[in-house]
Amino acid sequence: MATDRIRDVFGAARVLLPVIHPVEWDLALASVAIAHEAGAPGVFLINQGMGVDEVLQLVLAVRARHPRLWVGVNLLGLAPAEALGLALDACDGRLDGLWSDNAMVDEHAATQPQAQAFVDARRRLGWSGLYFGGVAFKYQRAVADADLGRAATAALPYLDAICTSGPGTGAAADVAKVQAMRAAVGDGAVIALASGVTADNVADYLPYVNAFLVGTGIEHRLGELDPARVAALQQRIGGFAP
Repeated sequence: MATDRIRDVFGAARVLLPVIHPVEWDLALASVAIAHEAGAPGVFLINQGMGVDEVLQLVLAVRARHPRLWVGVNLLGLAPAEALGLALDACDGRLDGLWSDNAMVDEHAATQPQAQAFVDARRRLGWSGLYFGGVAFKYQRAVADADLGRAATAALPYLDAICTSGPGTGAAADVAKVQAMRAAVGDGAVIALASGVTADNVADYLPYVNAFLVGTGIEHRLGELDPARVAALQQRIGGFAP
Protein backbone atom coordinates (compact mmCIF):
# COMPACT_ATOMS: atom_id res chain seq x y z
CA MET A 1 0.00 0.00 0.00
CA ALA A 2 1.22 3.47 -0.88
CA THR A 3 1.70 4.83 2.62
CA ASP A 4 3.45 8.18 3.02
CA ARG A 5 6.91 7.12 1.92
CA ILE A 6 7.60 10.66 0.68
CA ARG A 7 7.93 11.77 4.27
CA ASP A 8 9.90 8.65 5.15
CA VAL A 9 12.42 9.13 2.33
CA PHE A 10 12.70 12.91 2.12
CA GLY A 11 11.72 14.03 5.61
CA ALA A 12 9.14 16.42 4.20
CA ALA A 13 5.42 16.33 3.49
CA ARG A 14 5.77 17.89 0.03
CA VAL A 15 8.67 17.69 -2.42
CA LEU A 16 9.70 19.06 -5.79
CA LEU A 17 11.40 16.52 -8.05
CA PRO A 18 12.50 18.38 -11.19
CA VAL A 19 12.30 16.40 -14.42
CA ILE A 20 15.41 16.69 -16.56
CA HIS A 21 15.01 16.24 -20.33
CA PRO A 22 18.61 15.35 -21.24
CA VAL A 23 18.98 16.73 -24.74
CA GLU A 24 22.72 17.31 -24.15
CA TRP A 25 25.01 15.68 -21.59
CA ASP A 26 26.60 18.87 -20.18
CA LEU A 27 23.31 20.76 -20.23
CA ALA A 28 21.63 17.94 -18.33
CA LEU A 29 24.32 17.99 -15.65
CA ALA A 30 24.02 21.77 -15.41
CA SER A 31 20.25 21.47 -14.95
CA VAL A 32 20.73 18.88 -12.23
CA ALA A 33 23.08 21.31 -10.49
CA ILE A 34 20.43 24.05 -10.70
CA ALA A 35 17.87 21.76 -9.07
CA HIS A 36 20.32 20.77 -6.36
CA GLU A 37 21.33 24.35 -5.61
CA ALA A 38 17.67 25.37 -5.31
CA GLY A 39 17.17 22.77 -2.58
CA ALA A 40 15.24 20.14 -4.50
CA PRO A 41 15.92 16.80 -2.78
CA GLY A 42 15.93 14.79 -5.98
CA VAL A 43 15.47 14.71 -9.75
CA PHE A 44 14.01 12.47 -12.40
CA LEU A 45 15.86 11.78 -15.66
CA ILE A 46 13.72 10.81 -18.64
CA ASN A 47 14.69 9.40 -22.03
CA GLN A 48 13.48 12.36 -24.06
CA GLY A 49 16.57 13.61 -25.82
CA MET A 50 18.81 10.65 -24.98
CA GLY A 51 18.35 6.95 -25.40
CA VAL A 52 17.77 4.60 -22.49
CA ASP A 53 21.40 3.47 -22.20
CA GLU A 54 22.75 7.02 -22.14
CA VAL A 55 20.19 8.13 -19.58
CA LEU A 56 21.27 5.30 -17.30
CA GLN A 57 24.91 6.32 -17.76
CA LEU A 58 23.83 9.83 -16.82
CA VAL A 59 22.42 8.50 -13.55
CA LEU A 60 25.92 7.37 -12.58
CA ALA A 61 27.40 10.74 -13.57
CA VAL A 62 24.82 12.62 -11.51
CA ARG A 63 25.41 10.36 -8.54
CA ALA A 64 29.16 10.97 -8.76
CA ARG A 65 28.68 14.74 -8.70
CA HIS A 66 25.84 14.84 -6.17
CA PRO A 67 26.13 11.72 -4.01
CA ARG A 68 23.33 12.75 -1.63
CA LEU A 69 20.83 13.66 -4.36
CA TRP A 70 17.95 11.25 -4.89
CA VAL A 71 17.86 10.20 -8.57
CA GLY A 72 14.99 8.49 -10.37
CA VAL A 73 14.30 7.60 -13.99
CA ASN A 74 11.38 7.33 -16.37
CA LEU A 75 12.23 5.01 -19.24
CA LEU A 76 9.48 5.66 -21.75
CA GLY A 77 8.41 2.70 -23.83
CA LEU A 78 9.40 0.05 -21.28
CA ALA A 79 7.06 -1.82 -18.97
CA PRO A 80 7.76 -1.00 -15.30
CA ALA A 81 9.26 -4.41 -14.45
CA GLU A 82 11.51 -4.33 -17.52
CA ALA A 83 12.62 -0.78 -16.75
CA LEU A 84 13.49 -1.69 -13.18
CA GLY A 85 15.65 -4.65 -14.12
CA LEU A 86 17.45 -2.74 -16.85
CA ALA A 87 18.10 0.26 -14.62
CA LEU A 88 19.43 -1.78 -11.73
CA ASP A 89 21.80 -3.65 -14.04
CA ALA A 90 23.12 -0.41 -15.53
CA CYS A 91 23.32 1.58 -12.28
CA ASP A 92 25.39 -0.76 -10.12
CA GLY A 93 22.33 -2.20 -8.41
CA ARG A 94 21.12 1.14 -7.06
CA LEU A 95 18.10 3.08 -8.27
CA ASP A 96 16.40 5.59 -5.99
CA GLY A 97 13.18 5.94 -7.95
CA LEU A 98 11.28 4.67 -10.96
CA TRP A 99 8.43 6.47 -12.69
CA SER A 100 6.16 4.89 -15.26
CA ASP A 101 3.43 6.74 -17.14
CA ASN A 102 1.25 3.65 -16.84
CA ALA A 103 0.98 1.56 -13.67
CA MET A 104 -1.00 -1.04 -15.67
CA VAL A 105 -4.04 -0.87 -13.38
CA ASP A 106 -7.60 -1.29 -14.67
CA GLU A 107 -10.15 0.07 -12.23
CA HIS A 108 -12.84 -2.22 -13.67
CA ALA A 109 -10.86 -5.45 -13.36
CA ALA A 110 -11.03 -7.90 -10.47
CA THR A 111 -7.31 -8.67 -10.72
CA GLN A 112 -4.29 -6.65 -11.86
CA PRO A 113 -1.77 -9.12 -13.34
CA GLN A 114 0.33 -6.49 -15.14
CA ALA A 115 0.60 -4.31 -12.04
CA GLN A 116 1.39 -7.39 -9.96
CA ALA A 117 4.23 -8.23 -12.35
CA PHE A 118 6.05 -5.14 -11.12
CA VAL A 119 5.47 -6.05 -7.47
CA ASP A 120 6.87 -9.51 -8.18
CA ALA A 121 9.89 -8.04 -9.98
CA ARG A 122 10.78 -5.60 -7.21
CA ARG A 123 10.49 -8.38 -4.63
CA ARG A 124 12.67 -10.69 -6.71
CA LEU A 125 15.27 -7.97 -7.22
CA GLY A 126 15.14 -6.77 -3.62
CA TRP A 127 14.42 -3.20 -4.67
CA SER A 128 13.36 -0.74 -1.96
CA GLY A 129 13.21 2.50 -3.98
CA LEU A 130 10.14 4.61 -4.74
CA TYR A 131 7.84 3.60 -7.58
CA PHE A 132 5.69 6.34 -9.11
CA GLY A 133 3.01 4.64 -11.20
CA GLY A 134 0.84 6.52 -13.67
CA VAL A 135 -2.91 6.50 -12.98
CA ALA A 136 -5.29 8.50 -15.17
CA PHE A 137 -2.14 9.81 -16.85
CA LYS A 138 -1.75 11.87 -20.02
CA TYR A 139 -1.66 9.98 -23.33
CA GLN A 140 -2.67 6.72 -21.62
CA ARG A 141 -6.04 4.97 -21.41
CA ALA A 142 -8.66 7.50 -20.33
CA VAL A 143 -10.28 7.17 -16.90
CA ALA A 144 -13.75 8.64 -16.48
CA ASP A 145 -14.13 11.36 -13.88
CA ALA A 146 -16.56 9.19 -11.97
CA ASP A 147 -13.94 6.41 -11.77
CA LEU A 148 -10.94 8.47 -10.59
CA GLY A 149 -11.31 7.43 -6.97
CA ARG A 150 -11.80 3.82 -7.92
CA ALA A 151 -8.69 3.89 -10.12
CA ALA A 152 -6.56 5.43 -7.38
CA THR A 153 -7.76 2.91 -4.82
CA ALA A 154 -7.17 -0.02 -7.18
CA ALA A 155 -3.57 1.13 -7.72
CA LEU A 156 -2.59 1.41 -4.05
CA PRO A 157 -1.32 -2.15 -3.48
CA TYR A 158 1.07 -1.97 -6.43
CA LEU A 159 3.02 1.27 -6.09
CA ASP A 160 4.49 3.84 -3.72
CA ALA A 161 3.08 6.97 -5.34
CA ILE A 162 -0.04 7.40 -7.46
CA CYS A 163 1.20 9.64 -10.27
CA THR A 164 -1.39 11.56 -12.26
CA SER A 165 -1.32 14.49 -14.68
CA GLY A 166 -3.23 17.00 -16.73
CA PRO A 167 -4.41 16.19 -20.26
CA GLY A 168 -1.05 16.82 -21.91
CA THR A 169 2.54 17.95 -21.50
CA GLY A 170 2.61 21.32 -19.76
CA ALA A 171 -1.17 21.24 -19.24
CA ALA A 172 -2.44 21.80 -15.72
CA ALA A 173 -4.59 19.13 -14.11
CA ASP A 174 -8.10 19.94 -12.99
CA VAL A 175 -7.89 20.48 -9.24
CA ALA A 176 -11.10 18.46 -8.88
CA LYS A 177 -9.23 15.47 -10.34
CA VAL A 178 -6.62 15.35 -7.60
CA GLN A 179 -9.25 16.18 -4.99
CA ALA A 180 -11.26 13.11 -6.03
CA MET A 181 -8.22 10.87 -5.94
CA ARG A 182 -7.15 12.17 -2.54
CA ALA A 183 -10.64 11.73 -1.09
CA ALA A 184 -10.63 8.09 -2.23
CA VAL A 185 -7.21 7.07 -0.87
CA GLY A 186 -7.04 9.17 2.29
CA ASP A 187 -4.22 11.22 3.77
CA GLY A 188 -1.75 8.36 4.23
CA ALA A 189 -1.28 7.57 0.55
CA VAL A 190 1.12 9.39 -1.77
CA ILE A 191 -0.16 11.34 -4.77
CA ALA A 192 2.24 12.82 -7.31
CA LEU A 193 1.44 15.29 -10.08
CA ALA A 194 3.44 15.37 -13.30
CA SER A 195 2.25 18.09 -15.64
CA GLY A 196 1.39 21.76 -15.77
CA VAL A 197 2.68 22.80 -12.34
CA THR A 198 4.20 26.26 -11.92
CA ALA A 199 4.97 28.58 -9.04
CA ASP A 200 1.78 30.45 -9.92
CA ASN A 201 -0.63 27.50 -9.58
CA VAL A 202 1.08 25.08 -7.18
CA ALA A 203 -0.85 26.44 -4.19
CA ASP A 204 -4.04 24.98 -5.70
CA TYR A 205 -2.56 21.47 -5.51
CA LEU A 206 -0.51 21.57 -2.31
CA PRO A 207 -3.35 20.40 -0.02
CA TYR A 208 -3.74 17.21 -2.09
CA VAL A 209 -0.39 16.37 -3.70
CA ASN A 210 2.79 15.08 -2.04
CA ALA A 211 5.29 15.11 -4.91
CA PHE A 212 5.55 17.44 -7.89
CA LEU A 213 7.38 16.07 -10.94
CA VAL A 214 7.97 19.23 -12.95
CA GLY A 215 9.79 19.84 -16.21
CA THR A 216 8.10 22.26 -18.60
CA GLY A 217 7.01 24.69 -15.88
CA ILE A 218 10.59 25.28 -14.71
CA GLU A 219 12.46 25.10 -18.01
CA HIS A 220 13.99 27.98 -19.93
CA ARG A 221 13.97 25.72 -22.97
CA LEU A 222 13.76 21.96 -23.41
CA GLY A 223 16.40 20.38 -21.22
CA GLU A 224 17.55 23.63 -19.59
CA LEU A 225 16.15 24.49 -16.18
CA ASP A 226 15.53 28.14 -15.31
CA PRO A 227 17.17 28.84 -11.91
CA ALA A 228 14.63 31.50 -10.93
CA ARG A 229 11.63 29.30 -11.75
CA VAL A 230 13.10 26.31 -9.92
CA ALA A 231 13.88 28.41 -6.86
CA ALA A 232 10.42 30.00 -6.79
CA LEU A 233 8.62 26.66 -7.07
CA GLN A 234 10.91 25.01 -4.50
CA GLN A 235 10.23 27.87 -2.09
CA ARG A 236 6.47 27.55 -2.40
CA ILE A 237 6.49 23.76 -2.03
CA GLY A 238 9.06 23.72 0.75
CA GLY A 239 7.16 26.38 2.67
CA PHE A 240 3.86 24.52 2.69
CA ALA A 241 2.64 23.51 6.14
CA PRO A 242 -0.10 20.85 5.91
